[in-house]
Amino acid sequence: MAQTVDIDDFLPQVLLYAPNCADQVAYRFLRETAREFCQRTNCWRESDEVTITAPDCEGVSTASDAEIHLIQRAELDGVPLEPRTVAWLDANEPGWETSTDITQARYITQLQPNTVTVFPRAEGKLTMRVVLKPSLSALTLPGFLLDQWGTEIGKGAAGRVLLLPDSPNPNLGVGLLQEFKDCLGAEAIRTAKGQQGARLRTKGSYL
Repeated sequence: MAQTVDIDDFLPQVLLYAPNCADQVAYRFLRETAREFCQRTNCWRESDEVTITAPDCEGVSTASDAEIHLIQRAELDGVPLEPRTVAWLDANEPGWETSTDITQARYITQLQPNTVTVFPRAEGKLTMRVVLKPSLSALTLPGFLLDQWGTEIGKGAAGRVLLLPDSPNPNLGVGLLQEFKDCLGAEAIRTAKGQQGARLRTKGSYL
């Protein structure tokens, strides 16, 4: 798992622009900003291993202060599983949620944050590559966020603070948020292209 740092380590980046901000308010917007960054860029990838047990055939992620955003790859006892949404399973596997048959699993999904469920029901050792995001109550954040994007995340959080009612400087808040959004868009594109620098495929738009 990625090395984490205390959320306090991000505070100077927020207080630089919003020096009168209470710590608890800064924490709230730091979490929101870091969650948005991780969701858009898929930058926080981890491998995880959990045990799936009956009757629910559900397991809980071992990542602390984090939630699963995406499941990119999964295997149950070495057999590959397809990540599927609950909506897809409802449409394509009617009755899946109440099924009690124990057989070979083919799919993996999430019914609740930070938990995973396999279908058809099965037990075993589940290995996954997941994309994570900070939880809403996180007291720690990944250290690489601070090292690589601490300034940008601080600007995003400070921008949200400065847009609160009765803010003394909402215009600065708008500017800081725009800087964060620009960074977010650029990093999302960079992540999608990958380290090979391949051109992104785009779909044509026809009227």
